[in-house]
Parts: sequence; C-alpha cells; structure tokens
Amino acid sequence: MKKNELDKLIICKKCHTLHEKIPLHQGTKALCSQCNTVIYLRDDTLLDKTLALVIAAFISLMVAFQFNIITINVNGLEQSLTLGSLFLVILEHQQYVVGIMLLFLIVIFPLLIIGSMFLLLVLMKGHKAEYVVRRLLILLAHLRPWSMVDIFFISLLVAMVKLFDVAHIELGVSFIAFIFTLILDIIISKNISFYELWHHHDMIYGGVDEEEH
Repeated sequence: MKKNELDKLIICKKCHTLHEKIPLHQGTKALCSQCNTVIYLRDDTLLDKTLALVIAAFISLMVAFQFNIITINVNGLEQSLTLGSLFLVILEHQQYVVGIMLLFLIVIFPLLIIGSMFLLLVLMKGHKAEYVVRRLLILLAHLRPWSMVDIFFISLLVAMVKLFDVAHIELGVSFIAFIFTLILDIIISKNISFYELWHHHDMIYGGVDEEEH
C-alpha cells in the first residue's frame, strides 16, 4: 500500500478498529463504528485555544515556583515550604536520586514541554520553519509522558493528610497555582491530541518537508 493511501486510514486508539478518514465540517467529530470513541475531530480554532492554554499554564507554573506551597506550624514552630526549599531539604538529607528526579519531573520536563509547545504553536500559526515544527512534534510525543505535576500534587496531598493530626497547615499561593496548572494540563492532554496537531501541520505545510521545496 502506498504512503498516500495509508494517510487516508486511521485506527481507533481504544479498540484498534481501522477506519478510512473522511472530511469533516467545523466542530464535528468522527466516532469509532465499534466502540463509539471519538477518533478525530475538526476544530479550526485549535491552535488559538491551545496557545491560550499553554500561556496560562506557563504563568500558573511560574507562580507555583515562586511562592509558598504550605506553611506548617508544630507547637508554635512555623516553617514555610517552597518548591526550592523542598528541593534543598531533600539534598540536605542526602537523598540525591530523589532530589534529581524531583528537579527533572517537576521543574525541567514541565518547563521544556510548555516551552516546546509554545514555540510549536507560534511557528505553526506563522506558517514558519516546517522542519523545526516536525521535530518539536516528535520531541513532545517523547516528553509528554514525563510530565508528572499530577503525581507530585497527589504526593503532596498524602503528606498533608499525615500531618493534619500533629500540625496546623496553611495552604500557600503555590498550592492553588499547582491546582490550576494541573487542571490546565488535564484540559490540554484530554482535548488536544497529537493526531490533531499533525493534521494541522499537514494542512499548513501541505505535508511537504522543507528539503522537498
């Protein structure tokens, strides 16, 4: 089967039924004939919506890094924790592997994902640098599973529950910012698929590599 014939087919990611792609009208969805799962949709405002969400997620993440996560008061002794101070406490206890994992999974990877997504969308909206856009799409497909803000947030909640009986805890601005970041991350992950981004890439650049121009 030729490459252009394969491009006309799409597989359901839930039941793996193979379908032939058909053109859609704006705002409509294509559903799997077997399990009724949404296979793909058409949203001509996808890039604008995604860019707005990415910018909001970046601002929220910056706020989360700058302010206190929680303030703990034990018998009159009060200590406020930021992400940076939490990282230093881990290093002081010589938990270097945990500290490095925290740095990469909570700081470096999320920032790299958001930065790559922002650059990708700006270039696509400007119809620029098709080669760079393709590489960014591939990079994001590899980086996306390593964004673990949700795991960090759940771990923080578990630790807070254990401290409720022995300490008075006040939530900081950073805690609220992490909630917003998590919500935005879920919205981006749930509503925006890499298939849709590749589809917009093909529509913008015509599916032709820069080397072929």
